[in-house]
Amino acid sequence: GSGSSHQLVQVLFILPSLSLREAMRNRGPGKWREWRWGSVVIPLMPPEKAAPEPDPANPAASKPLTELAHQTISKLTAKNLIPKLTEAVAEMQAEPDGENGCFSEQKLRDMFRKVLSENLEKEEFEEVFPAPVVPEPESGSRRPSKASNGRRRSVSKEGGEAKE
Repeated sequence: GSGSSHQLVQVLFILPSLSLREAMRNRGPGKWREWRWGSVVIPLMPPEKAAPEPDPANPAASKPLTELAHQTISKLTAKNLIPKLTEAVAEMQAEPDGENGCFSEQKLRDMFRKVLSENLEKEEFEEVFPAPVVPEPESGSRRPSKASNGRRRSVSKEGGEAKE
C-alpha cells in the first residue's frame, strides 16, 4: 500500500545520512561558525565566552549578523551594487584575523557598514545601521525647573516682559 512506500522513502533518506555522519568525523576544535553567501564562505571565530552585552545606545550592535547581512545585500541589490560587496568581501578574505584563517564577526559587520556608507544615501544607510542613541545627560546637582514650583512664567516674544 501507500503506507509502506512512504516508510521505504524515509528509510532510504535516514540510512545514507547515518553512514555519512560516521564518515565525517571532526577532529578540529569542535566549534565552527561561518557566514555563507552564494559560493562565498567566511569562517568566523567562535564567540567569546564572556562576550560583552550589546550597547543599548547602539541599535545596530544588537542586530544579529544574519539580519545585517540580509539588509546589506537587499539594499545593494536594489541599486545594482552587489559587485561592490563582492569586492569588499574578497579584500577582507585576503587578511584573516586569526592564525587559523578565521575572521571576527565585528570585522564582517564593519565591512558591511563601510560598503553601505560608501554607496548609499544617509537615510538608507541608517535603515540598516541606525545612528547611536545619545542619552540625555542626567545631573543630580541641578535645581528643579521653575515650572515645577507651582508658579509658571512665560516670556512673550514681542515685549520681552514676563507674564504671570
